[in-house]
Amino acid sequence: MRTEIVILLGTALMLGSCGSSTEDSGPASEQAAEQKPAEEIRDETYRFNKDGLVEAKVVQDNLCGQDFMPGGNFAEYEKGGKKYQVCFTLRSNADAAMFLSMDYRDALSDQKFVPHFGGFYGMVGETPTLVFQKNRYLIVVTGLELEDADQAGRVIAGYLN
Repeated sequence: MRTEIVILLGTALMLGSCGSSTEDSGPASEQAAEQKPAEEIRDETYRFNKDGLVEAKVVQDNLCGQDFMPGGNFAEYEKGGKKYQVCFTLRSNADAAMFLSMDYRDALSDQKFVPHFGGFYGMVGETPTLVFQKNRYLIVVTGLELEDADQAGRVIAGYLN
């Protein structure tokens, strides 16, 4: 009986010492949480279609000029007298890409659902914009009417396998 009590008291003392200390919950741990490493932005500019490509580059943040967007790959095109941009960002998983697409959708005015892409088309200011997700990628085509944006979206989606 006495040994059982000693074991129970010893276990209780050990469990009591397993909690977090107050030292870990101070400003240092808050700073560590704020300094989480950002997702690495990989140079995938080789994935852009070369036909009409003017410039392709990696952008560290504010992709497509949107302050809520992380970094990614950006390309500017001039083809058939039309200037437009295509950009994409690779996220850690498909859910992260989907949530980011919802943020972009909310930035669109006059938005409409594009069922075959599962994305949205609308205006960002005066710029027509198509936004859609493919697996872990969020893809944005700006500067084209829906029919042309649809075609440009299909092309880049084909390169992102």
